Amino acid sequence: MDKRAIIGIALSILVLVVYQELVSRFYPTPTTGPATVAEKSVAQSDTAPSETKTASPAAVAQAAAEIPSDRSAREIKVETDNYIAVFTTQGARLKSFKFKKFRSSADKNSPPFEIVQLTPGVPLPLGVRWQAPEPFADDGLVYSVSGKGMVLSGNDKATLVFQGQTPDGTVITKSLTFSGSAYPIQFEVTVKAAAGAAPIPEVLLTDKSDHTVPNHDAPFEGLIAMVDNKIQREAPAEAAKGHDFSGDISWAGFGHTYFFFALLPESGAQHKLSVHQAGAALIGAISGPGASQRYILFVGPKELDTLKSLDKGFERSINFGYFWFISIPLLYVLHFFHRVTASYGLDIILLTVLIKLLMAPLTHKSYVSMKQMQKLQPQMERLKERYSDDKEKLNKEIMELYRRNGVNPLGGCLPMVLQLPIFYGLYNALGTPIELRHAPFLWIKDLSRPDWQSLPFTLGAWHLGIPILTILMGASMFLQQWMTPTAGDPNQRKMMMLMPLIFTFMFVSFPAGLTVYWLVNNLLTIGQQYWINRTQN
Repeated sequence: MDKRAIIGIALSILVLVVYQELVSRFYPTPTTGPATVAEKSVAQSDTAPSETKTASPAAVAQAAAEIPSDRSAREIKVETDNYIAVFTTQGARLKSFKFKKFRSSADKNSPPFEIVQLTPGVPLPLGVRWQAPEPFADDGLVYSVSGKGMVLSGNDKATLVFQGQTPDGTVITKSLTFSGSAYPIQFEVTVKAAAGAAPIPEVLLTDKSDHTVPNHDAPFEGLIAMVDNKIQREAPAEAAKGHDFSGDISWAGFGHTYFFFALLPESGAQHKLSVHQAGAALIGAISGPGASQRYILFVGPKELDTLKSLDKGFERSINFGYFWFISIPLLYVLHFFHRVTASYGLDIILLTVLIKLLMAPLTHKSYVSMKQMQKLQPQMERLKERYSDDKEKLNKEIMELYRRNGVNPLGGCLPMVLQLPIFYGLYNALGTPIELRHAPFLWIKDLSRPDWQSLPFTLGAWHLGIPILTILMGASMFLQQWMTPTAGDPNQRKMMMLMPLIFTFMFVSFPAGLTVYWLVNNLLTIGQQYWINRTQN
């Protein structure tokens, strides 16, 4: 196979892999069909799944509206350096959670991103239920609270204790200890029965089930958990089908590309986890072996160092893909540069230069080999004319020609193929972590979004934009391809000259940070190719 064909195949594989990754990440499979309620009415009572029936969205919304609301219920506000959380004593649940350091959109005047908020038909998270001796859920129970609204900073710590009593005398206690400067919250649930054995509580995490319209500023990923040291990822459509897990559950929760709402059991052994759809809600329930259970409640950004500080492999909630061992070191290099530049755009440029320097020997070998192959092209054409009827003899003579001139026929494509894992690792390092979210650079407002969105305009009903960065990238790739020596069928050269056009259309939907990398890489490659052409002539 001709080396240009091999390169074309490798680039085609790269396009398919990256494109599929983007589609699965930013455009998850929508949930379709009627909602199957796995509980009698979770939106109304969060009780045990004693019956299975189908409920329309209108019925679910009506059921949610019928939840008893005691006028004596009140709200408790907790503010720290990182977030503002609002709890309600009705069900002792989390009613609102806003991040102080992360906006809801790239607009500098946009409000803080609110990961927990009231949604019709979706129960508030941190509810408690049990299945035996009688099914019960605490959504209508008004708790008393020890503590009041608080403002914490730095090393400050404070605790809220909610306590409620069921009609049969069972006492439920929820204790939350907050830190002024850290996201993790110490969370303990205890159930004491008036008589007999205490029921085993399940703690509920919730989110809306309908994510057919994706939120590009915080794409929803569904359930993410580590069970028996294996990562379980359930996209919304898959989680809606209902799944049960048991074993050593290190952590579990509902994740977004940039944020995570999760529970980390103090000891995950013998825990159970279930997820299913209930009308407008996705319900995740986690329980341990006893009536008293301790967790770390994490509601925060997917910052690598923050997640690693909690141990238990929590950093694996970030989906770096198959080449995580490349992505993570590249991300740390990006962090290192950021301490100096304070601009992620400049950090990407510096990272690109560093990668180019490390790969320079391989690319140099590749271009020199292609240049040598180009010089041998006239002799190869004569051999093809001489042995046109004897393919075996032709191949033997061509290999002998390569040997006499010290040319490796794979030297031009093998180094490029070896760079594909590095590109894919860099793709995840730039497109997955929260660092590039809403990060500006030059005219670009958000390096995690396509660059055309930074220069938008409206044409009738169409919302369009000018992809200046992508056009520059395509032009630089065309110039690079034009300067690259070829030694094969002219039709193959024409095909390769179409690659810049294909990449330009593909990069229109890519995050601007990746486009910055590819543009700078092209410019450096053009400079290197120009130098090789001068020295090899």
